[in-house]
Amino acid sequence: MTTQRRIASVLVLLLALATAAAAQDNYPSKPVRMIVPLPPGGAIDVFARALGKEFETRTKQPVVVESRAGANTIIAANACKQSPPDGYTVCMLTRSTISINPEIYKKLSYEPLKDFEPITNAFFGQQIVILNTAVPVKTFAAFVAYSMTNADKLNYGSFGAGGDSHLVIEWLKNKTGVRITHVPFKGTTDAMLAFTSNEVQMVALLVGNPDLARQVREGVVRGLLLPGNKRSPLVPDVETFAEAGITAADATFLPWFGLFAPKGTPKEIVAKLNAEFTAIIKTPAFRDKFLTANAFTPVANSVEEFTSFIVEDRKTAARLVEISGVKLND
Repeated sequence: MTTQRRIASVLVLLLALATAAAAQDNYPSKPVRMIVPLPPGGAIDVFARALGKEFETRTKQPVVVESRAGANTIIAANACKQSPPDGYTVCMLTRSTISINPEIYKKLSYEPLKDFEPITNAFFGQQIVILNTAVPVKTFAAFVAYSMTNADKLNYGSFGAGGDSHLVIEWLKNKTGVRITHVPFKGTTDAMLAFTSNEVQMVALLVGNPDLARQVREGVVRGLLLPGNKRSPLVPDVETFAEAGITAADATFLPWFGLFAPKGTPKEIVAKLNAEFTAIIKTPAFRDKFLTANAFTPVANSVEEFTSFIVEDRKTAARLVEISGVKLND
């Protein structure tokens, strides 16, 4: 290569680097897409849209929320993996996506830390196991006894095989002997329609889903159990796993919801996204309205803290999957 060609190559490289740096300095300069792994209308969708609105207020660029529900969040994960790593795709992925799926599927189309850039863990949720009032029992102990002679009448709905809503009840079956059949659905809306029509009698879902806590308090649906050992102020009469005698350390079943970018997204942009999203989540007015009011515990940690957390959570998820007995061949 001649000296002139070398100089030209260097100039092209410098120009490309300068252009990339300028793009990062001006980021964001166009709308950002946020992939959400659950159908519209639920608590997660409400949170994502509120987060996007605040992001637009801060950056002057809108966030377009795109629901990619189904396949136990795998559809959303694949959409995230296949998106350009330019900072204009943000993905809300869950404990199921990152920690549980790799433990229950023999083959998976993505590898969490190889295919995604962690931004921040947004929050932990709290699940509640609810029962259709057509079932003539009021406590979990009574339900276990009832199921022994009425198993053919009892089904429970989940939001996809292998997710939190599936594992928690399979875990209960394994630990207590309760007899009930699994029926998977695409998302919260479909499962709750089946629950309302008594096609399924039990569902485990987030306490923060719209209007759920009121329905539990008023007896429209029966709150049966809360994972862990601490009652929720939203549904104060619902007993915990610990109160029901289920005291294993791993019985917390706390789902979490984090923000990610496709692998290869520039670190400067990931840092910018972390700064914006954590600032929003930590804002008292936003936190109180969209998180604590829905029994969500805000996190908003650093990229490094979130990455370390994921590594440890994979170990916890492996224990939960082993106890539940759930393994999928897909």
